[in-house]
Amino acid sequence: MAFIRIAICQFGLRETQSYDQMAAHLREQCRLAIKNKPHLVVFPEFTTFGLLSMAGESLSYADMEHAIREIIAPFTPIYEQVFTEEAGKSGLVIAGGSHWITENDHAPGFNAAHVFFPDGRIERQKKNHLFPGETDWGTATFDGLGIYDVGWAKIGFMTCYDSEFPEVGRHLMLEGAQLLLCPSATYTERGYYRVRRCCAARAVENQLYVIESHQVGAIPVPVDKPLTAYGKSAVLCPIDDQTGIDNGVVAEAPSGNRECIVIADVDLELLSKSREKSEATILKDRRPDTYKHHYRLF
Repeated sequence: MAFIRIAICQFGLRETQSYDQMAAHLREQCRLAIKNKPHLVVFPEFTTFGLLSMAGESLSYADMEHAIREIIAPFTPIYEQVFTEEAGKSGLVIAGGSHWITENDHAPGFNAAHVFFPDGRIERQKKNHLFPGETDWGTATFDGLGIYDVGWAKIGFMTCYDSEFPEVGRHLMLEGAQLLLCPSATYTERGYYRVRRCCAARAVENQLYVIESHQVGAIPVPVDKPLTAYGKSAVLCPIDDQTGIDNGVVAEAPSGNRECIVIADVDLELLSKSREKSEATILKDRRPDTYKHHYRLF
């Protein structure tokens, strides 16, 4: 399979007052994406954070960790059930964005991206680099990056802030990734642009596709620091004479404020052409020995 259709759910952050309401929202957006007959459906980072509204309008930022542990983490079985069922019924691979998980009340919590397969299998990639605010919520870092074979391609995750570290994308490319998924939740416009610029750089320097999936919308909590998400979801590609896309944007959401489905068709064979015979054969022209002996990398 050379051509792959990707459906990005630019998922709305909105007041959600029950687990049933969140499950219905997830299913609704999933089914809207599936109508476009994609091979892959992609959701953003912190997909389930609208549930924080259940903590009440007095929730303060200082109490975020408690709210996440008491409200977000217990939703995990339902979150997994929703996407497992949707993947099974549709026969599609669904990247369900990231969700905050923990093994028990006293264990560390992780921001984990999830992939759901039609056969019921679930893979999880815990975030390696935490944005400073995440540590306030009791989230732990994780060491290690996986590659996931979805049948028609190999994918890897660089969740939001992970995209801002070139080592992540380079490692995943060297391990065989053709698509890098960047589920993201940026709560300022400058945060969005930081992720966008870094995702675009990862696509060019590693000559692969990057799928940037954003959360959008707002909730009124924490009362002293309400969450307002902004971002234009997109599929990004190498910039050369083989892809023929001058700005490196295959498809992009029309707005960074509204929920929508972004559809993009990508050609995996173009990656080989880009790497082997384009005007900018970046990967072929790398000089590992020079880097090892003459550059300071760490």
